[in-house]
Formats: sequence, structure tokens, C-alpha cells
Amino acid sequence: MTNEDQTQNDEDFDYGCECAMTLLNEPTEDCLNDLIDELDEDGMISTEVVYGLLATILMSINEEDGEEEAH
Repeated sequence: MTNEDQTQNDEDFDYGCECAMTLLNEPTEDCLNDLIDELDEDGMISTEVVYGLLATILMSINEEDGEEEAH
């Protein structure tokens, strides 16, 4: 893998994280549909974008579980 490929992968991962944060901050059906339309513009979503989405959502779930146990 070249540095250029890795840079693109990192950018895609970061973009996926940003999309997930947007959805987590505004969890509405309209927001979800807007993100899906934006991500699927090219007819294909990059694997790294999906990884970023999943990583961010999983971290959010883990943080919520930790807060509940602390109470």
C-alpha cells in the first residue's frame, strides 16, 4: 500500500467518524437519510468510511454503558 492510499484510507475513516458524530448528535430519520444520500453518491461506500461509522458508534455505546454503571 502506498502512502497515498493510506492517506485516502485515513481521510475516509475520519469522514466516517464525522458522519457518525453528526448522526449521534441529531438522531433523526431525516439526518440518517441525508447521510445515506451523501455517502452513496458514487453508488459505493468506502470500507474505511463504514469502519469509521462503526468505530464511532461503538465507542459511543461503550461510553453510555460506562456512565450507567457509574451511577
